Amino acid sequence: MRVADDRQAGAAQQYAAGALTFEDALTRTIGHPIDRATVATALEYLASLGTLQPHGALSRHDADLLDEAGFTDDGERASFAVALGRAQTMSDLRRTAFTATEVADLLAVKAPRVRQLTSIERKLWALDDVDRRGRLYPKVQFTDTGVVPYLDQILPHLPADLHPLTVNAVLTLPREDLTVDGRPASVVEFLTFAAAEKDLPTVLDVVERATSLG
Repeated sequence: MRVADDRQAGAAQQYAAGALTFEDALTRTIGHPIDRATVATALEYLASLGTLQPHGALSRHDADLLDEAGFTDDGERASFAVALGRAQTMSDLRRTAFTATEVADLLAVKAPRVRQLTSIERKLWALDDVDRRGRLYPKVQFTDTGVVPYLDQILPHLPADLHPLTVNAVLTLPREDLTVDGRPASVVEFLTFAAAEKDLPTVLDVVERATSLG
């Protein structure tokens, strides 16, 4: 703890003296690389809070779920450090995601079918925000050969208005009720390595409880 405190104090002093850039100071303080693009995304996130949630950063529901996933927040006003963490995770989701064309190739279907699976059937999870690559599909929902087994029966049960970080937490956070080789597993891991059709009611129950915090 003392080493971390010294590192943070040293970074603050060097930044104040002009010896470190803001990104380098954050990198030393937080302990993992923070680049200019991540800071810009965090600033955009903070700027959007008043528009998206005039009386708070996230809904109480999303804040509770993100707390469970380790994105600590007071539920009303995000600190810059929390915003950076969320921005980094969102950046990672976008950076590793598939484009609609890549999903069509993976599933061996035409582009209209991908749109139908996304917007109408809700059997694919896409990020609503669009960057230069168009609509993006987080990689966590796919295997090397297609969609994670049975996930197309789970995704339609997620509330449509969940924050992307919440969806990611619901799918990737280990759950005590789901196990692989005797250890807690995430929804995606359980569906990929252990689930059979008879297990779907259990998975749906886990997802329902995970998305009804509050």
